[in-house]
Amino acid sequence: MRTQTENADIEAETVSVAVANLIDERPTYQAPRLNGGRPAFASPERTAKLPGHVVIRAMETPVLGGLLPLAAGFSTSVRGQPELRSEEAILLYCVKGEGWCEINGRRHRVGAEDLLVIQPETVRSYGSDSHWTFAWVHGRGANLAFFLSQLGVTSERPVLRVGDDSRLLGWFLELIELLGSDCSPTRLLYASQTLAHLLSALICRQRENRSASTDTADKIQRSIAYMKQHLSEPLRAATLASVAHMSLPHYFALFKQRIGSTPIDYFIKLRMEQARHLLAETTWSIKEVAAVLGYEDPLYFSRVFKSVTRATPSGYRHKQKNGTVSEKQRGRML
Repeated sequence: MRTQTENADIEAETVSVAVANLIDERPTYQAPRLNGGRPAFASPERTAKLPGHVVIRAMETPVLGGLLPLAAGFSTSVRGQPELRSEEAILLYCVKGEGWCEINGRRHRVGAEDLLVIQPETVRSYGSDSHWTFAWVHGRGANLAFFLSQLGVTSERPVLRVGDDSRLLGWFLELIELLGSDCSPTRLLYASQTLAHLLSALICRQRENRSASTDTADKIQRSIAYMKQHLSEPLRAATLASVAHMSLPHYFALFKQRIGSTPIDYFIKLRMEQARHLLAETTWSIKEVAAVLGYEDPLYFSRVFKSVTRATPSGYRHKQKNGTVSEKQRGRML
């Protein structure tokens, strides 16, 4: 009968051999491709699952016990499933169509290029009212909580927008192939590292997206600050795009997406906000207010002012001087 020390030595040797074999081995599986490009998503439904006794043995090893994929699959529409609970975490990558997942009474939409992450021990139900194609993997292990925390998912925010990436689908499909093959230590180690690679890539992708989003917001705000400093000057969208260090089409699209209007419309809005302030707080003539805001023609200024505020400059000033609270007072009240 082997001693505890001997068992530990044999286990360590088994893992070392598995790692060495993995380094020498070249993966034989390749995800199906469309014209040499991204993996095809029109594959038939497939699932693969590790037998229970294999999972028990694997979870007792130091490496596999850290992170182990238990099952993986490629599925199409699920009309609706009852509430379920499982010990493992679930990653679901929507390839095509749209579905939903209900967690703690709140339903979350899962669309194409979204990743749904269901935490361990979470009661959930899910389904689709239309065509839905997705890849999925179940996993567990001592290191899983760390990966999920770095990914930034919670039960309240289980869906991440990850975009179209052929590598993601390829790793899901590779896990199906690995879990459906023999359960040798080498294959199990390869499957564990593939899941770790998938999670690590998702974490990097999310951080890069957040960094890019912050950078974009800073550039848009920089252009808005430039607008406020040049209210008396004629501005072109190309100038603002240059200030933001973007191409004009890219700047125009991102500005409208984030602010809700075109750059020039927003610039006009800033001008009219300043015009309201000057009309309410100074005795300048309408011609003087128009001139200080870069309008040589006071009649044109009046038309623009009315289109934005639904009042003429003189009418707005009259209301402010006769019982309506001033801009300054309104600001204090808010």
